[in-house]
Amino acid sequence: MKEVHFYSSKITSLLMFGGSAIFVYIFFSLDKDRYSMFVVIMHNLGFILFLSSLIFSIVLLLRRKPLLTVTDQQIIIYHMLGKSSSIGFEDIDSFYVSDTRNRGIKIAEHILIVLKSPEKNKKNGKFPAYSSHMIQADILNVKAKFLLELLNTRLETFNDLKRVGSGKVV
Repeated sequence: MKEVHFYSSKITSLLMFGGSAIFVYIFFSLDKDRYSMFVVIMHNLGFILFLSSLIFSIVLLLRRKPLLTVTDQQIIIYHMLGKSSSIGFEDIDSFYVSDTRNRGIKIAEHILIVLKSPEKNKKNGKFPAYSSHMIQADILNVKAKFLLELLNTRLETFNDLKRVGSGKVV
């Protein structure tokens, strides 16, 4: 099999850009002399939040590097402002989808990576005892269900090849 790259979703980035741009425009058109100090402070905090969201969405729109790469041996998660992290399939036990809901509305979706028990990982020395990794699926250009199926297939294939190579009966 070959490696698969996943990039940021342009639709999500455009929606974030549009909402943030509207709020930033409203900030500049607001007459601050007409409102109380509390409203002005809340508006300034909102401006800082949405300006950072505007910058983040521009970075996602202009990004040419993938956010996630899945190979036969490992998963590489690229972070926006940090180093990439790679997790080998030999350290992974399973995957599952988790979503965040607010009043019944799904606002975020993640694929969580369950690592093997700490005793098995101590010999590798790669991860601390209870580390966790997650893939933020809602900003990728793929559905979480499809990505979960791909990851589970790659994990099963890796485990089968490992068993065949070790001489165990499959």
